[in-house]
Amino acid sequence: MLHLVLSLVGGLTLGFIGAVLSYGPGPLYAIYEPYAYLLFVAIVGRTAAGLGWAGLTSALATLGALISLLTASIFRQGDELDLGSNGAALNLALLVVASFGVLSYFTKRDDLWGDLAGGALVGIVAIYGMGKALPDWPEHVPGFWPWSALVVAGLSLGLLLSLRRGKSRFGSAFVGAGIASAYFVFASGL
Repeated sequence: MLHLVLSLVGGLTLGFIGAVLSYGPGPLYAIYEPYAYLLFVAIVGRTAAGLGWAGLTSALATLGALISLLTASIFRQGDELDLGSNGAALNLALLVVASFGVLSYFTKRDDLWGDLAGGALVGIVAIYGMGKALPDWPEHVPGFWPWSALVVAGLSLGLLLSLRRGKSRFGSAFVGAGIASAYFVFASGL
């Protein structure tokens, strides 16, 4: 039960910090959002007692952050926090972030499924980084390249090294590179 409460309170706290940072420089906020939420949900999912608990605590952590961001958007004058252009985009973003915890729970396994889960996590982080770093992409953040993109690459590598052990790291790295490459080819129309 303590894990549930800490997941919700941690999500609320991260959402509040994200709302405050949204007033700051664009690249700083772009590094924080969504990576702080993704890393927190990965920690919550990895430390869960079982698969069901990983899903529940990940959803609570994600909803906690969203509640804080929605509450902060009430007090903003003029511009709004970017919570998705419509309901479907917001639901998809919530699903991706919440699934991060379930995937990180699967990285405890020492088989192919653990490698696939670790690679999917790294691939998703790389996809978010590509969307912010490459110009003419919908999520592009001016000034994100090259230093902020290097921070995201470091986060991806750190995630890979902390979640997988031994030879499993190579399998997860291969899966992550495949996911990121496939997204790049699809999104750029090659």
